[in-house]
Amino acid sequence: MNPVRTGRLLGVLAVVAVLAAAWFGWSWWNAAHDDSLARGRARDAVLAAASADLVALNTIDYRTSSADVDRWIAATTGQYGKDLSGDRQMQIDRAKTTKTVSTASLVQAAVTELDPAPGTARLIAVLNVRVSTGGGPSMEKQARLTVDFARAGDEWKISAVQAVGS
Repeated sequence: MNPVRTGRLLGVLAVVAVLAAAWFGWSWWNAAHDDSLARGRARDAVLAAASADLVALNTIDYRTSSADVDRWIAATTGQYGKDLSGDRQMQIDRAKTTKTVSTASLVQAAVTELDPAPGTARLIAVLNVRVSTGGGPSMEKQARLTVDFARAGDEWKISAVQAVGS
């Protein structure tokens, strides 16, 4: 092969390689700084918090009611958290008096509104809740909820819960 042709071919290949590297670098940078990526991460964080916090908020055992109610309070923020803190002893006493045992599992949740800048989100959720009182058999029901979340530091916490008609 002709040395001049080989030099030209290597030069063209070098230019193509530099252009490809620049294009891939720009694409990577653009994807890493894309607003939809940040929104997706925030949405995933809200859903992860919802999984744990909604189950905690619907779980209590009269034998461990103090720790259970403390988990409720830890999962909440804002006025809702303050209200639960103020009602802490009443909730514990009620659970012990009625011998309530309630467990929950999250069936499904979806974020319906998200505003990452102020740190607010709303989601809809469906939970299976099993409740027994007085040592009786468990009754199972499905709870449909609208849940507001607010960012508290680096965590998303429940700021309001409303039951939705069944």
